[in-house]
Amino acid sequence: MNKNLTIAAATVALNLSLSIQPALAVQYDGQLPMYPRGATAQGMESIPAGALAQGVPYQQTTSDSVHLVDLWYKSNAPKSCTRQAASGAVQYHCPGGSIVIQVHGNTLISFVPAFPHF
Repeated sequence: MNKNLTIAAATVALNLSLSIQPALAVQYDGQLPMYPRGATAQGMESIPAGALAQGVPYQQTTSDSVHLVDLWYKSNAPKSCTRQAASGAVQYHCPGGSIVIQVHGNTLISFVPAFPHF
């Protein structure tokens, strides 16, 4: 029983630390918020995160669960974003593009900028 309480307390503490990030600490590509505990995904090393603002897709990876990443985005994604959940994945549709959170080894966060409207 103590083990379960310890795990529950640790989970609550982690959730709070992720959701209470100050607004200025959130890194934006210009429109889509980047997950603060994410690292550049393999194959993306030569692409700066700021390239999203130029229309280049980008990916991050994290050892945090899809659930924890989703909780962070629920609190930090622009209010104009809509959330859609599926089995093992979550997608946020935003005016600036889409954010897809899914399990792929670790948790993979894909940022797909919106195509410009001509």
